[in-house]
Amino acid sequence: MTRKVFSLVFIFFCCGSAENLNNNSTVLQSGIEMNESSTSTSTTTFAPFSTTFTQTITIPTTTTSTTVYIAIQPPETPVTTASGPIPTLSTTTTVPQTTTTTTVPQTTTTTTTTVPQTTTTTTTTVPQTTIDVVVTVGLGGSGQSVYLLNGSQNTILNVVSGNKYRFDQSDSSNSNHPLRFSESQEGSEYSTNVTSSGVPGNSGSYVEIEITSNTPNKLYLICLNHFGMGGNSEIIKN
Repeated sequence: MTRKVFSLVFIFFCCGSAENLNNNSTVLQSGIEMNESSTSTSTTTFAPFSTTFTQTITIPTTTTSTTVYIAIQPPETPVTTASGPIPTLSTTTTVPQTTTTTTVPQTTTTTTTTVPQTTTTTTTTVPQTTIDVVVTVGLGGSGQSVYLLNGSQNTILNVVSGNKYRFDQSDSSNSNHPLRFSESQEGSEYSTNVTSSGVPGNSGSYVEIEITSNTPNKLYLICLNHFGMGGNSEIIKN
């Protein structure tokens, strides 16, 4: 009987020790992972003998400290640690200067505007007027035959440019005394713009001159057959 009791005690003791070891292993892992406590206590109670076994496992705490020195800006005095001075890193970046020259060509623009010339010509037509001058032949103060214009001797006849002046020689006294014009007394005949018709002394006979801008300012009367018949008569262009 006594042998059976000791056998049972031995079996319970072995079973309790195995369970305590398992519990202690679990506590060790939890302590390492959680790092909250370095001491673990496991308690096992054997019911048949009301015996309590207490086992305490102490796990040493390990602290690891790492110090890193970063040189942000080179100090005036080198920083020295237990391992020696901290090396200073200096980086210099050189940016090459770039010069850009842009040449803008000069542009000269010449604008020539040609304004057409406008010539305005105004032509005023003045109706021609033919003025009749009656010519007769009479005796002068010296008894010489002379031309009488509208019955007067030594007549000054004012003429106007653009008009025609017809000297009518229909009177019979003009027979053999053809009248003409000259730029001087008893000079050569002036015949520009001068027309004649008929025979002097016969009806419808006349000599006509058109006064233009080219007509001399003064003309004299001459006879183609006789000297001095014009007297002092003059034709003056106004």
